[in-house]
Amino acid sequence: MAAPKNHAKAGGRKKGIPNKITQDLRDKMKTIIEGEIENIQPALNKVRADNPTQYVSLLEKLMGYVIPKKKDITSNDESIVPSVTIIEDRAKPETDGGD
Repeated sequence: MAAPKNHAKAGGRKKGIPNKITQDLRDKMKTIIEGEIENIQPALNKVRADNPTQYVSLLEKLMGYVIPKKKDITSNDESIVPSVTIIEDRAKPETDGGD
């Protein structure tokens, strides 16, 4: 049976406490990456020589970790639906006068 709405949280991690397994994994991945720093440039050079398109794709992916992505500051992260205004010509059509 599901817990009633607005019940007090019982057990588990407290709000705001990071997941220990996630932090451990991040620490291990950081250690691995730090050990590979000296191999990254030669590997990128080889990819650039063998497949320039893949090289550019890899650079694009790596840039996401160095250069912050552009963020819309005008919408407060809310979805904005563009509006279109249609202007109709309401002038009376011209007549030949020969009817």
